[in-house]
Amino acid sequence: MKVLVSADTVNQYIVSLRTQAAPLTQDFVTRFTQEAEQLKARLENDLTALGSNIRPYGEQLVAKLQNQVEELKKEAAPYAEAVDPEALKALLLQKSQELKGQLETSVTQLQAQMVPYTDEVREKMEQSLEEFQRNVIPLAQSFETQVAQKTQEIQQSLVPYREELRAKLDASTQDLQAQLTALWESFTQKTQ
Repeated sequence: MKVLVSADTVNQYIVSLRTQAAPLTQDFVTRFTQEAEQLKARLENDLTALGSNIRPYGEQLVAKLQNQVEELKKEAAPYAEAVDPEALKALLLQKSQELKGQLETSVTQLQAQMVPYTDEVREKMEQSLEEFQRNVIPLAQSFETQVAQKTQEIQQSLVPYREELRAKLDASTQDLQAQLTALWESFTQKTQ
């Protein structure tokens, strides 16, 4: 019976540890979530900035292509009005090849112009991830330290109960050993 009381006391302290650790855990999860949300916002801003920087080049490319298509329409109009399908076909083939070449050149130039922006965004994203790591690792270390401290405090508070339990177990062991010895002696006397 005394052993059960001591075991109940130990279980109560284990529950106490969990209860005391729960706010630490909640605080850690909350702070980690905040850091993750900040990282997400920084990355989204970096990507938005990339789009904003590239948009003018894309708009410029589209405007250039529209102008070239308008010129082609003007050049093709006289052939269409003269109902000269052979000359119209030759003009369209030649101009569409020129347009295709100009488009390829423009895309290559656009890609070259984007390199600094993509490098800049990649660098910003890497910095954001490093900052996230710098912020989260101390959170985890602090959580680990606080839990270890709470565990040690509870272990220290259990020392008297551990000693009491050990003494009760020793007494119960000695009592049981005496009873078994008496039973054995009684048994051996009856069998002789």
